[in-house]
Amino acid sequence: VHVNGFIYDLNLIQYFDRAQTDNPNPEGAVTVVIYRNSDNQPVQTFILSLVSETPVNYTNNECALDELITSRVLFRNRASLDPDMYSDPEGYYVVWERCCRNAGIVNIINPLGTGMTYVLDFPPLFKDGERFINSSPTLLPPLSDYACVNQLYYTDFRGTDLDGDSLTYEIVVPLNSSAAVPVPAPSNRLSHFPVALADGISRTNLIPGSRNLSITNTGFLTVQPENPGLYVFSVLVK
Repeated sequence: VHVNGFIYDLNLIQYFDRAQTDNPNPEGAVTVVIYRNSDNQPVQTFILSLVSETPVNYTNNECALDELITSRVLFRNRASLDPDMYSDPEGYYVVWERCCRNAGIVNIINPLGTGMTYVLDFPPLFKDGERFINSSPTLLPPLSDYACVNQLYYTDFRGTDLDGDSLTYEIVVPLNSSAAVPVPAPSNRLSHFPVALADGISRTNLIPGSRNLSITNTGFLTVQPENPGLYVFSVLVK
């Protein structure tokens, strides 16, 4: 998020599973690495400090389950970006990795040995010789309800863009981490691979049902699941 001049807020929001006990607390700080798109070489490393942790409240508290307790964890670094370091016309991407996932996930293989990689692309600070000021889309609202078996679930999954840029959405297979250790070093795109999906699962039915999980290009997410379980999916925003 552009603050002023060459000052930017680098934010990472993690939705943290408070019901599990293997990993009782989020980190006090996380390390992210910025890479160039043109050659996948690292440019800078930043430490993002824990800023806040707040509970995600269910829309309908009567439907809340004890095993579903989520908090919103915000990490941040207010960073000064050197324009000479961020002038490559192909832009940049920032990476954070974490391992591993919840044991109960049913749509991937070996969730306890499977991590996650998050990637954010951003443009250079100058385009065609002129200053280019850009902020990434604000983060999507948390899913604060769960879908019920054989019932149509739908939610508005749209974000907003401070610059007025148009946004499109698609369901994609989540990325694994580059190593099955708790906090892998954030790697470049050459090491980013999708998670291994369970039998019968593909990108088009990450949550299978009479209406498989899908999202419109404008951000309207729907699913009518046929089996209970904990499922993982990703939404790619462009």
